[in-house]
Amino acid sequence: MVGEDRGKILERVIRKLRKSVDGIKEYEITEDEEETAVTVDREFASYVLDTQYQEAQKLKQKLLKRYNGKTLEDVVNGEEIRTEKGPCYCIRSEDKVNLKIFDSSKARSEIISNLKLIHGIGEITERALKEQGYKTIEDLTEHPRFGDEAIKFLETLDRCDTANILNWIERWFPKSHPLVLHVAGLYDREDFLFLDIETMGLFNRPIILVGVANITDDKIAISQYFLRDIPEEPGALAGLVPHTKGNGALVTFNGKSFDVPYIKERLAYYRMRAELDKPNFDIYHFSRRAWREKVPNCRLTTLEKHLLGMERENDVPSALVPEFYETYLETKNPGPVIPIIEHNKQDLITLANIFSKLCEEWDR
Repeated sequence: MVGEDRGKILERVIRKLRKSVDGIKEYEITEDEEETAVTVDREFASYVLDTQYQEAQKLKQKLLKRYNGKTLEDVVNGEEIRTEKGPCYCIRSEDKVNLKIFDSSKARSEIISNLKLIHGIGEITERALKEQGYKTIEDLTEHPRFGDEAIKFLETLDRCDTANILNWIERWFPKSHPLVLHVAGLYDREDFLFLDIETMGLFNRPIILVGVANITDDKIAISQYFLRDIPEEPGALAGLVPHTKGNGALVTFNGKSFDVPYIKERLAYYRMRAELDKPNFDIYHFSRRAWREKVPNCRLTTLEKHLLGMERENDVPSALVPEFYETYLETKNPGPVIPIIEHNKQDLITLANIFSKLCEEWDR
């Protein structure tokens, strides 16, 4: 009887999940000439240029024809993994990435040379103190007024308590300030977890693909947890959980506002937890500060094109990912999800490259 009750509950959950992907469109099609009028505030709005939409529809039909009669396992090199929360399809791959971050000693020097991190010190006071010979926060430890707080800050820095160092810096500077990014230099390259997700919409709908990556030597190792069907979402989330353990840091693109809160919401839905409350170097905000005057917008693919000289082929705009995935669910033809998987993989690689580019840009 208990088993039957659980079965009925599971059926209701699955019906509810399927209803949440019933074809509701969360994007608008925009005339091509309106692209120049798209402001920064709309960089994450779900709009699609008319030509992009038409090209995507042609791509979808071509993929459906090419992979007719095939299964996902036939065309995507991965394996089924079984977690305590159920199965999902895991795709692992590697690519070359030359990740450059700040040298730890140089990062420390940059941080302690900014006296404005100490309460009561502004531009004018800092200038006066440096003229008196107080060049760094270490020098301030002997100062009668600022010495105690300088000692407290240095103790936090020496412990490499990056979460509190970031909180300290962000009390006095914007979260996009180069000094915030310099804290990344206190980590080893292997400590960063690059994270990107693909979802069925913008709010309270299933995550269909979780992509994570780590750096080892000159390679980026990527793991993608894909849902072959909606009920595999808890399995994919369970695949993510081990990657979040430890004292590393996240690197995301708009992840503070979207990816991490979204994952937390989906984890809570299944009464699951992951260690996501850790320093998050959100590259979107740093990129806007560094390059917004030099590029049309700060979308990841735009930065990829203008800064890395890359332009994707057969890509699916993020806003159309749900539509392509719905077609896959309806037809069982894997063609429409191939570009989704590739899109997510390339996002992770580009995320690492832009992170590296920012560190180069702000490395004095």
